[in-house]
Amino acid sequence: MALHIFCALKCEAEPIIDNFKLIRLNDFKLFKIYQSIDQETSLVITNVGKNNAKNAVAYHHDCIKTTKSDIWFNIGIAGHKNIAIGEIRLINKIVDSKNNSCWYPQIIFDPPCDSIDLISLERPSNEYQTCLYDMEASGFYSAASQYGISELIHSVKVISDNTSSSISKINKDQVKQIVRTKMSVIQIILDKLRLLSVEMQTINKQPKDYEYFLEKWHFTQTEKHQLHNLILKLNIRYPNKDFLKITENLDNGKLVLKKLEERLSKTEFSIY
Repeated sequence: MALHIFCALKCEAEPIIDNFKLIRLNDFKLFKIYQSIDQETSLVITNVGKNNAKNAVAYHHDCIKTTKSDIWFNIGIAGHKNIAIGEIRLINKIVDSKNNSCWYPQIIFDPPCDSIDLISLERPSNEYQTCLYDMEASGFYSAASQYGISELIHSVKVISDNTSSSISKINKDQVKQIVRTKMSVIQIILDKLRLLSVEMQTINKQPKDYEYFLEKWHFTQTEKHQLHNLILKLNIRYPNKDFLKITENLDNGKLVLKKLEERLSKTEFSIY
């Protein structure tokens, strides 16, 4: 299990590079990649924009060996209508402004900060709303989703501008300072994600009641894979629930999968 961090700007990345004592890997030229000596933490500077973020994730995956149990984490600045500068938010919904594509990061741990929805724009804007604005999260999340699992892919934003202090007033030193002041919160989130990754690896070996489901109903190979993932996620989110009870009277495997998917979709998101 490794941690992969993505920042658009060097000034966003510097406090994180310092905190984790990351070293530049000079073999990789397309994007700047930094890594810890133990190779458990890496960071990529993606440059500004959704396409850059998307390409940086793919490049990182090609350059650094990644696994499904890894953590994919985007840290950067964002604007909001009235949240104070320097506040930090965990993102629970990402919308791409160009095509209205939407993603819901799965927050199944107790975060040390509030969560909020975010729109990824094509270019900077001063037309603030009651959601966050950035230019990278949708590109990052759409790409990371190809290599990781949604419970371990997250984006955190520190407020850099609002209606009282527009984006034109931001400078590199201010960005470094506001990110540095929130490193303790960022560290708590990462610690929780590391624990979650370990827990998911343990459950992934043999989800509770998986064999019973296979014995009771027929599933194709594809359906077995779907069943495995559904039980894994449900066991993590609801460790004390008995999902056999809600499916025991169903006639076939397809209905079982549908019932489990319905239960999983009832997860509530906190969108402000």
